[in-house]
Parts: sequence; structure tokens; C-alpha cells
Amino acid sequence: MHGRDALRSRRPTVRSGARRASRFGIGLSSIAAAVLALAETPSPPDMPLERDAAESLRFTIAAPPLVGAAEPVHITLRLTNAADHPVAAYLVGRVIAFDIVIAREDGAVVWHRLEGATVASILQVRTLKPHETMEFSDVWPQRGSDGKPVAPGTYDVWGLLPSDAPEPRRTATVKLRIVRKK
Repeated sequence: MHGRDALRSRRPTVRSGARRASRFGIGLSSIAAAVLALAETPSPPDMPLERDAAESLRFTIAAPPLVGAAEPVHITLRLTNAADHPVAAYLVGRVIAFDIVIAREDGAVVWHRLEGATVASILQVRTLKPHETMEFSDVWPQRGSDGKPVAPGTYDVWGLLPSDAPEPRRTATVKLRIVRKK
């Protein structure tokens, strides 16, 4: 065998690896020493990282209890790490998806933020430091999903935060009363 065929039939050996390493001024003993040094380097101490534990993450909602008719309603959702150690939160969407739901007292949903929206099936892992809070905010224009203004009255409001869990994380329900302007 000559030329290219001879090169193709050669299998790398320790000796050919040593020749290649020596071409770059590296001896096998140097490579072995580097590998051993890496193997003996102590790892940094493990920092406990809890995975999205229900008792560690608090998901809350802030909304005004009383607003005038046709006034925009500012609603904020907060995800807080209540633990004394970092916690990994698994969240959905390229831009983190969150939903706000508005329902009449009889349970009929009149509006939710993500209705008709497409959310990318991307899972984000966010590490929340101890007592760190992430906020998600939006404004409800007091219109139903049909675009029509809602009637004065009392409404239930809650937030949802989709994740890799079968059900989204949910805030407590708060009451919102809409009154006619005088």
C-alpha cells in the first residue's frame, strides 16, 4: 500500500499519539500530569439547589380590592424563594408565560391573559437566590374575552404560572370589586 491507502489503513497507537504530542512540544508525561492534577482538584462545595419545591416557592398575587368602572386594573404576580438556600424554578416560554384569570363570582371566566396566545414549549430553569422574588405584571382593561366592557360587580382574580408540572402553579384567589363612577 502506498500513498493515501497506506494512511487510511494506519490505526492510531500510543506511539503515534506520542509522536503527535511531541510535534506540539507536549510530552506524554506532561499530559498524564495534567489529567492527574484535574482528577485530584477538589470540587467546589455543593450548594444545595432544591428543585421547584412547593414549600420553598411562594406564588402570590397583588391586585386592588376596589376600582372604578373602566379603569385599568394593575395586577402583579410574585414568585418568591422563601428558603434560606437557592431554589430552581422551572418555567415555560421563551418569554416566561404567566396567566391572570378574571371570573365572576358564579365561576364563569370573563377574561384570561393567555387566551388565544401561543406559548413556546421551551423550559427555562431560573435559580432564585434565598428570598429573591420574580415579578410578572399586566393590566386588565376591564373587558371580557369578547372585547366588551364588563359590568360592575365583584370578580375573582388569580394567577397561573405554567411549568413542567402537570398543573400550573396557582396563586390564592383575591376579590376585585368594580364600582360605577359617580
